[in-house]
Amino acid sequence: MNPLSEKHGLNESSPAPLVSVIMPTYNAEKWVTDAIDNLKAQTWRNLELIIVDDASSDTTVAVARKKLEKDFDRAWKIIEVERNGGPSAARNLGVKSAAGEWLQFLDSDDLLAPEKLSLQMAVCENASPDLVAVYSPWRVFFLDDGKITWAAPLADTDMTGKKPIMCLAGADRYLHNAGLVRRSTYEKIGGFDERLRFWECEEINVRIAKAGRLERVRSKEPLYLWRLYRDKSYLGGDKARYKMAPVALSWIELFWEGGEHKTLTELDLLPQDRREILVGCTMWLRRLYPVDRPAFRQFLAMMRKLEPGFRPATPAYAAFLSRFMGYEAAEAVAQLGGLPRRLARKTLRMLGRHSNTMLD
Repeated sequence: MNPLSEKHGLNESSPAPLVSVIMPTYNAEKWVTDAIDNLKAQTWRNLELIIVDDASSDTTVAVARKKLEKDFDRAWKIIEVERNGGPSAARNLGVKSAAGEWLQFLDSDDLLAPEKLSLQMAVCENASPDLVAVYSPWRVFFLDDGKITWAAPLADTDMTGKKPIMCLAGADRYLHNAGLVRRSTYEKIGGFDERLRFWECEEINVRIAKAGRLERVRSKEPLYLWRLYRDKSYLGGDKARYKMAPVALSWIELFWEGGEHKTLTELDLLPQDRREILVGCTMWLRRLYPVDRPAFRQFLAMMRKLEPGFRPATPAYAAFLSRFMGYEAAEAVAQLGGLPRRLARKTLRMLGRHSNTMLD
């Protein structure tokens, strides 16, 4: 990739461990300065910022450099990549230049709570070697004229007693950027899978969880803030950031691989985790059915490797009907059952009174 790099500032001698913050950027001129200001507010002093610009076509690098040179009082480095390789490749490149014992990954349009690193490093500083990562609550938000509006409830992750594969499942799953990972662990497992365009953060979490112990750092407030945009839904139709079918199929394939080709029974999951997976897969299939029937069938075939005889988890009548009609026919009935609710949602959207959500 022939990266070009520059480094400025030196960390003063400090007994506190160094945290390396890795920030991939791509055409981020509109918000990169907000991310830098946000990082500057961290109460943990001993950190370095490594920006890896993934061949932006705008002025991201110039804007970031000007901001950093003007008023960023920590060590920083900008690495420019000549050819776009995707966020996973950018993150991996950033880690190669990192000097910190612990890694914080920060997307250029997201935010950290000011005390995030301090709260988590209080655990990491004296941790036993088997601790590979810490994690904390996170939340999705909109940013309107500098004002934060929450887009969903707090995701208060708790991995206690859960199998590593559960890093891939659930609305409250362990969010990679909401944690800190030990750099030696990151290097041991080989970093991000650069082939992935979806679920790369969840996939690496599975491998991290297999490598050692995760620890929960409690907080009543989110320590990581994941930004959404009102003019573009995150996942769904043609106007969404990501299309439904490739994201859904990528997820089920990664779950099968991450679970080492074991069925849900063989994975020996907690009962509530098993139920969450079954409900989640039903929802994926319900969203795929009306928009991409081949993808629906492909997902269902993969799901039946995980759960032979899989039937819709909800509603109960669809599960009952599938015994006699088959899954696809039962899903057609379930789609009809949900028609009034969809019409109501469409009407509310037309009236402009609906709330933005992650799913379109």
